[in-house]
Amino acid sequence: MPKRSRRGCGRAAVLELRLTPRAEADLEDIWRYSAEEWGEDQADRYVDALVETFAALCEVPGMARERTEFSPPVQVHPSGRHVVVYLVDGEALLVVRVLGGRQDSAAVLRAVDG
Repeated sequence: MPKRSRRGCGRAAVLELRLTPRAEADLEDIWRYSAEEWGEDQADRYVDALVETFAALCEVPGMARERTEFSPPVQVHPSGRHVVVYLVDGEALLVVRVLGGRQDSAAVLRAVDG
């Protein structure tokens, strides 16, 4: 996957952007799959759109639905064919996972939770 900056949420951001190692791996997997299926240019555009979603969430972290059945509670926001799973950790927005729409997100998150 080409190197890209994913550490900042943008100039007007309220929260700093952080990704867990698993979320970083999710992005790598998404890029790799997209590149194989639709080419590198499309993979770049799709991952860039996900990163733009992260930036929007940094600015308005409460726009996503909270899932209180997990401990700690997380928020889940759709982006393309994926969902961004995140929580606010102090002054940072922590992206926990980026899951495909066909993945059983509840089962994946329970595995992380437990």
